Amino acid sequence: MEIMSTRSSRFINFCGLLCCFSITSVAADLNLQKVPPLTVEQAPAYPENLARYHFGAQVEAASQSNSVRNLQLSSQSQDRNTAAAALLCDDPTVGYALSNGATTLLVSLSKIENIDSISFLNHGAKGDVTIATSNAKLSPDSSQWHHLSHQDLTPNAVKAKIGPSEAKYVKLTFNINEPGRIAALGVYSTPTVAAFTMPRTRKSNVQDPSSSLALISYNLTDVHAKARALYVSSGDDLNEANNMIDNQPATSYAFAADDAAPAAVIDLGKVTTLQRISAVYAPQQGRVDFYVLQSLPGTTEDRAPKTLRVDEAELANFQPVGSITDGSGHGAIDFPETSGRYIMLKWAPAAQAGGSFSVAEIAAFGGNKSGSLMAANTAGGSERQVASDDGKTMIEGKDFKDMGKEMPEEGPAEGPPPNLPDPPPFTFVPLISE
Repeated sequence: MEIMSTRSSRFINFCGLLCCFSITSVAADLNLQKVPPLTVEQAPAYPENLARYHFGAQVEAASQSNSVRNLQLSSQSQDRNTAAAALLCDDPTVGYALSNGATTLLVSLSKIENIDSISFLNHGAKGDVTIATSNAKLSPDSSQWHHLSHQDLTPNAVKAKIGPSEAKYVKLTFNINEPGRIAALGVYSTPTVAAFTMPRTRKSNVQDPSSSLALISYNLTDVHAKARALYVSSGDDLNEANNMIDNQPATSYAFAADDAAPAAVIDLGKVTTLQRISAVYAPQQGRVDFYVLQSLPGTTEDRAPKTLRVDEAELANFQPVGSITDGSGHGAIDFPETSGRYIMLKWAPAAQAGGSFSVAEIAAFGGNKSGSLMAANTAGGSERQVASDDGKTMIEGKDFKDMGKEMPEEGPAEGPPPNLPDPPPFTFVPLISE
């Protein structure tokens, strides 16, 4: 629990950090609990989001044209973006406006995929959405689309189970009677352990992307990379803490109802340069502080204790890279390039609300849009499986370069026997009937 003296409270008010509310608690020790390592049994709960530029996906709004170069980053809790390109980026706080009437979004994947579900965040829009798929490129009004789902838009996260179903193209048709914004679009593959232990190579086919798109196209806290939820201040099921970095807005992690200052620490796996952090969480008046830390007290590169206590003096030495002081439930901060291995978010509610506080997504982005980001993904794509004390198989980092040896590569077809004449100068395909 965070406690502040009267003098400190006045000073923070003077600096404008508390805006329209005041916090009555004083700084105290921060007690954190270690999140258990991920197990193979949990892997299917974290399917890959195929609707991402770094997987070769594309999106267009059939009713209007917004160039990818028009993408605008969100700032604090403000989001004024008008480009549909935001929906395929990794930042869950950058959305796309839905106006009254019909809007059709066409998402093309890099190839035909086995799709299981679709989800997105809804901020205020009322109406319904129809989801259809196709393996071939069709016009938006074609009758050949395969209609899979029709449902009303619910507040916050909207999720539709549509699979398993093969598709390369996904059409979302919105009929809106009250405008709003959507964000964090997800088109998820059918969950498999292999998809988690050997994630796809990230590559973008966007020609001449804007600097905004280049920045937020690679989320360094994605659970499919080497990032992991390392510590949380509370919670009934610590195994669900990685829901905060799973790229699924429909899942979240709930802190204990009596936690007066919820906090989470994400381990990036190595020291990384960052310049932006965003988060989506339960709307609640108060302040959220964002930290980028080189190290944690009492931890080493290879050892993290099961419980971590950060005393008042150590906590005072942690300087946040930014803070948000409203109750919208989502926000992003930009800051000068800062290197660190750990990200910590700490919430300070203005008043103790009833029920538990939850966090849906935490995302971090770096200044190097090419080298370090690709390297981070490559490191994250390497996993190994080890047995824990309780017999479960856990997923940890390792190079998978030798795994291909277990499966023979497809070789060339056998040619004709040497004693046969040379083949004719044309290509033929023999048919074999049983």
